[in-house]
Amino acid sequence: MAYRSRTKMGVDILQFDGDLSAFEMVKMKYRLKRLLKKNHKKLLLDLSRTRHVELVGVGILVDRLRTVRAEKGDIKLCNMHPQVEKELKLIGIRDLMESFSSEDEAIRSFAA
Repeated sequence: MAYRSRTKMGVDILQFDGDLSAFEMVKMKYRLKRLLKKNHKKLLLDLSRTRHVELVGVGILVDRLRTVRAEKGDIKLCNMHPQVEKELKLIGIRDLMESFSSEDEAIRSFAA
């Protein structure tokens, strides 16, 4: 999996191209750590190209979520494929993280 990052209205957007696997989330863990060191605390994960999640990968994501929230930031999700949304709901992460149907809606939520 690869990912692209960009910033829009003060929100760092990371778009994944592939599954949320443990291997890829370990790489993402360090990317998120670098963003936090730069005081970037509004993080949005665009999952429009993700089709599957692994439990271990989600565990790493939850670990990052706790770290970001401890720094008064947040990680939100957007553009989830129905299968990914179903898997995250089964795992129980949907109760921990906000998710939105569009990028713009998610970005606006950071201002609220």
